[in-house]
Amino acid sequence: MKNDIEADVRTESGIKIMALFFVAIMFLAFTTDPIATGTKAGERAPDLEGMAYNGSGWTKFEMSDYFENNWTKGDASGEWMLIDFMDTDCTFCLQAAEKVAQNSNYFMKFQKDSDGTPAWKGPTVNFVASATQLDIPNHETSRDEIIGFRDKTGDDECGGSACATRNGGAHAFVYIDDIDQDNMKEWKVPGTPAYYLIQPDGIVAWSSSENPNEKVADAIIRLTLEE
Repeated sequence: MKNDIEADVRTESGIKIMALFFVAIMFLAFTTDPIATGTKAGERAPDLEGMAYNGSGWTKFEMSDYFENNWTKGDASGEWMLIDFMDTDCTFCLQAAEKVAQNSNYFMKFQKDSDGTPAWKGPTVNFVASATQLDIPNHETSRDEIIGFRDKTGDDECGGSACATRNGGAHAFVYIDDIDQDNMKEWKVPGTPAYYLIQPDGIVAWSSSENPNEKVADAIIRLTLEE
């Protein structure tokens, strides 16, 4: 009789353990994000953070603060993000600065039509630059140089010439201090400039490395206006 009671207790305990196991599995199934983190289209973008210069001072920046997890495709109220990984001494970045200024003014809706409405009628695309220091001779940057590159001011040199003389106008978006390459390494950026278009829900929609023959502006128009 004693053996039967012990067997019943063991059986009951086993059932309880199995029940708890299945509850745990179901919990993980409903709470675990099935989308992998990465920088390819369709993946959830890694975080991007650091102290950022906004034109008047340095403040903490957290990319995740901008996302709407419940955003759905076709919702024009959601704001997208274009990330520009760059180096203030990068020749290609200096050459691209004028086009970056034009694109950012247009898609961030600073550019207006004659009636005062934004020239870009699609969803807002916020531009963000992550300024790093590549491991290349003479690529030595600083926060002052980042400010000089963004604002086209000061006596600092960008690529051997005064930052104030670089192509294009001043930029009106934030520049993150990534001199230590933390963001660049997290994103596994192969070189600069590199561009990533992020959906309002934090999913990578497009990257220049995967689409080397498509211009940034063309990608933004194509993807943000998709139904």
